[in-house]
Amino acid sequence: MSSVDIYSYLNYRDFCRDFYNFRKQTDSNFSYRYFARKAEVAPAYLKHVIDGKRNLSPEMSVRFGYGMELSEKEVEYFENLVRFNQATSLEDKTTYLERLRRKRTRSLRSLSMAEAALLLSHWYVVAIKELVVNLNSIEVGRIQTALRRKLPESLIERTLEDLMTMGWLEQVDDKWRSQVSQIKFPDEVKSYVVRSFHRQMLELAQEALEDELDRREFGAAVFSFPSQRYPELKSKIKELQAELVSYVQDITDSHIREKSADVQRIYFFGVQCFSLQNEESK
Repeated sequence: MSSVDIYSYLNYRDFCRDFYNFRKQTDSNFSYRYFARKAEVAPAYLKHVIDGKRNLSPEMSVRFGYGMELSEKEVEYFENLVRFNQATSLEDKTTYLERLRRKRTRSLRSLSMAEAALLLSHWYVVAIKELVVNLNSIEVGRIQTALRRKLPESLIERTLEDLMTMGWLEQVDDKWRSQVSQIKFPDEVKSYVVRSFHRQMLELAQEALEDELDRREFGAAVFSFPSQRYPELKSKIKELQAELVSYVQDITDSHIREKSADVQRIYFFGVQCFSLQNEESK
């Protein structure tokens, strides 16, 4: 199974598909029926799972793991992968994602997708990354003092280690720089990362309501709008965000070029647009 690394997957159906294709290419005798005999399941079960027509129970996921001739550790990872994909609540998904992260030993220094997804779902990861560049320091005490919420030193140390391992932080000529890394997640995992991140940011926004006015800006509008044209409204919001990002980047670049002594702070800007009616109402 060296050609199909289960630890690089966050979607068990994708893994099942790639496992089947790999075995089919390397063993002419392999088939859905062959797998079914080994896993002690119905002949078409694997195909139905790959096609999204059947789910896997915890017991069946273990059978699948042994049918794929996975190691004990890999079977445990596969079982938690199934639980993660089929969980319906954000809390359950977070629990199983953390288990997936733990199943991959820290000695394997290249971070798995599970570790990357768990990192990006936490508000403080991006904040720490930006603070390191802003302070030009990885001193845990300074970062801990600067953050809005006090985090344990051990958590900050682990986050710094992960950021450097992923290549999101690097030191060049005694200067810490933030590197952009594009990680392509399955849509389901991307949805989890985004929802988890924004949920935490909304909690911080609630705290920020108590800040002095010169440190925060809140605004809201309630309006009626044709639901059929909602995609146009979303496009306008995205254009606004892109314009703001461009403005911020221009100001930041100018600040760096001019070696300004102005104090820089790390800010978060978020936009929410959702219906105040229930789905059934007209």
